[in-house]
Amino acid sequence: MTTVAFIVLATAAVAVLPAAAQTRYDLFISTLTADSLDATYFIPPTAPPPNGYPGIVFVHGFGGSKNDDTANGRVYSASGYVTLAYSVRGHGLSSEGSTIMSVREREDLAEVVDFMRAIPGIDTNAVGISGGSQGGLHGLWAIADRLPVKAVSSDVIVPGWAADMLMNGSVRRTVVNLLKSSRVSYDPVRDTLWDYVRNDQFDQLSPAFTAGRDVDTAALNSATVPSIRFLKWQDHYFSAADGIAAFLNYSGPKKLYLGTLGHFSDQVESERLYTYDQVTRWLSYHLKGIDNGIMDEPMYTFAESSLPMDSAGYYLWTRTGLDAWPPPGVQPYRFYLSTDSTLTYPPPSAPSGSLYIANVHADSAYTFDTGYIEGFRGPLFENALPRQALSFDSDPLPWDVEWVGSPRMELHVSSPSVKFPLHAQIYEVDTGGTKYFVNRINYTARNWPGGDGVVAADGLAHAHRFAAGSRIRLELTNIDVTNRIDLGSYPFVLPMFADAEVTIHADASRPSFIELPLAQPPTGVDVAGAPPSSGPALLQNYPNPFNGATTIAAIIPAAGRATLAVYNVLGQEVERIADGDIAPGRHAFRWDASAQPTGVYFARLTVAARDGSAAGIDPVHAVKKLMLMR
Repeated sequence: MTTVAFIVLATAAVAVLPAAAQTRYDLFISTLTADSLDATYFIPPTAPPPNGYPGIVFVHGFGGSKNDDTANGRVYSASGYVTLAYSVRGHGLSSEGSTIMSVREREDLAEVVDFMRAIPGIDTNAVGISGGSQGGLHGLWAIADRLPVKAVSSDVIVPGWAADMLMNGSVRRTVVNLLKSSRVSYDPVRDTLWDYVRNDQFDQLSPAFTAGRDVDTAALNSATVPSIRFLKWQDHYFSAADGIAAFLNYSGPKKLYLGTLGHFSDQVESERLYTYDQVTRWLSYHLKGIDNGIMDEPMYTFAESSLPMDSAGYYLWTRTGLDAWPPPGVQPYRFYLSTDSTLTYPPPSAPSGSLYIANVHADSAYTFDTGYIEGFRGPLFENALPRQALSFDSDPLPWDVEWVGSPRMELHVSSPSVKFPLHAQIYEVDTGGTKYFVNRINYTARNWPGGDGVVAADGLAHAHRFAAGSRIRLELTNIDVTNRIDLGSYPFVLPMFADAEVTIHADASRPSFIELPLAQPPTGVDVAGAPPSSGPALLQNYPNPFNGATTIAAIIPAAGRATLAVYNVLGQEVERIADGDIAPGRHAFRWDASAQPTGVYFARLTVAARDGSAAGIDPVHAVKKLMLMR
């Protein structure tokens, strides 16, 4: 690694903070490219440990500055860390221009880490990095580049973030935020990228935007730096699937949270407190060597949304811990499009049937530049580019159905257009008919050869629990706006300022469908792609781990006698929850464990025919592990 020549360009401002009595230094770090990075670091008020102070480098998000992290620096310094926050190039008072999370920023990070390790009194073997979004990317860079760091916390970022923002030929609206922020000073590369965006030159934009920005996953995944990561299902910048795939293949000590809070996802206080606790304990364990139990907890934690929704448009979120991914029982189930506006479980049998969507640029004087000024919304925009949508509803769900993972659509289409948009939105429709947006699949055809073809596209991963009695709704549209309160009126991907049309086929020879990864079958009949088990099935309890009470579900294919009992690790029966005749279908049993101690328990389901003969249950699938945590 290149040795850093750092210089204090401004007189170090030494301040004693009344709350914790740390010493604060404000300065500029000079890099080898002759740029200067505005930085602040704090020295703890106590004497250093024998090996020196552990250290944390905080890196802010895009459009921010070091000031976003100085409060964190003060708090962590008060507990014994040397902390450093700096403004990434083009941000705050740092010089030169942002290359939009690219090679220059990556080179700067190596020099900042060297500066941090040269601070007197620091333990050079106990430096960590913590940040979100742009800051989270810096943590992944540090791992992939083998920088001398001991632990990393990365929030709301994925390794292939740049390619992800151009997923399936669509350009996310948030690309505009990265290219046109008033809080950032840019390198000239920004102007080239912006011209590609505003002129819809996707073939030029894609290689130019991704080059040097995505993290090499081979270099990342072969590293062994302890890494905790946080991904958000509703993130408007980066979808979770890429982050999950990279995490599964990572070689080092690791922990993953999938849920909400960040990049316009639901704001839930319980999740904020949980993630803050996880970061603090992760750094404490790996930088200070404090055994706080975090490595004994499940590797995967995911939170799923469900109704009811509050007045701010936020779902109820419930958190579950797992030792493996994906959750048990998750399989792909297909919902076929029908010309009568329904989603059906068996494929269509009609010999013909089709649907039609057009993208009409009704006012040629209304251009991309005009739309950008207006935020791609409002009456003028809606008249210039009217939204069209096709809607399809499933039958009411017979029981709660849990979606975990990425949706997928496979549509047989015909189009004479060279390019066309075709976006899928997934809603939950409650028993009163109100629809609630869950998540989406975006697709924009580029260089379509004309005629017939198949649109196959994955969407944004999510975890959501549909309630019994609700319907799953699919809407296909040319403009991806929703009824979500937070930013739903803004298109999720940039609209196309051109005339285009597409016909979607929905018949026996050309079936079109959406596929959802579900933990429970959405119907009692066989579903193409994943038929339900023919025998009784005991489902994983929910939530798990749990505190106080949990729900255990079972699917019974035929009437019989059922026993559901809970045992402790010694094999002793703790409680018999059900014992008697049972009808076919899905049954949910609630176990109140408030009187039981923390520990591991096992639920066992036994089913027999009413005449006493065996009902064909496989014991492996009849036992589930329950984790009670106080």
